[in-house]
Amino acid sequence: MKMKKYILILLLLASSLSCQAKREPAWMRELPKPGNETYIYVRESGEGATVNSALSQAMVRVFQSTANRLGQPFDAQKVAEALDAGADYKTISQQYKVPVNRVGLYSTQLSNGKWWVYVLCQVASMSNVEPVWDRVGLTSTAKNLISVAKSLVIPGWGQISKDHPTEGILTLTGEAVLVGTGILSYRMAQNQLNIMRSDNVSFADFDKASQTYNTIQSISYITWGLAGALYVFNIIRTATIHPKTPFDFTWAPSLLSTPQSVTPTIGLTFRF
Repeated sequence: MKMKKYILILLLLASSLSCQAKREPAWMRELPKPGNETYIYVRESGEGATVNSALSQAMVRVFQSTANRLGQPFDAQKVAEALDAGADYKTISQQYKVPVNRVGLYSTQLSNGKWWVYVLCQVASMSNVEPVWDRVGLTSTAKNLISVAKSLVIPGWGQISKDHPTEGILTLTGEAVLVGTGILSYRMAQNQLNIMRSDNVSFADFDKASQTYNTIQSISYITWGLAGALYVFNIIRTATIHPKTPFDFTWAPSLLSTPQSVTPTIGLTFRF
């Protein structure tokens, strides 16, 4: 009995640690704001067969983007080779006059065995960087407002800009189908209305046209209502989703609990 308790505790601990390890850090969703005006935050990613190769690629991108901001010449190939050979970041910073301080690291393994690594770095000096925030962005809030504005103009555009292309395309297609159906229903209803208003229409034709008109009008109201609801949902969805990471599936050991037993299993998560 004691052995079962120990095993249960170990499973719970392993599941907790695994879930904790898989949880994305907050800076994956929004860059932190600097505490003073001596640096900015930069987030970059890299892919490789190993964690180290993916990390090297991510760091090369950090150095490259920072060198571009400062107008410093930079040889990405040489830096990649230096990092692969085990060179220290400070040495590279001094060589290229590109100040970089890594403060965050997040890695995940894809289903194909490759690794994706994200790094968060403090770089440069704000006095040498234009604008104050990195060129890609503005702040996360400003980026979000831009994405929402895109969805206001074209439904689904905001989701696409946040790296959710499938969702964005489905939203745009759904909106196009609903609006198209609404326009077609309106024209068909107008045709029936013209028949009803005709001077020489018979009572039977008037009654048939009236019934058809009412049916089409009902379909039209429902269609336009759905189109409006999808449009509003598209805006809300754009405002609330986070940019998608380059992997769709993640897994972690978990426990399936019932009143009589506890069973170890694997939890799968799919990011839409």
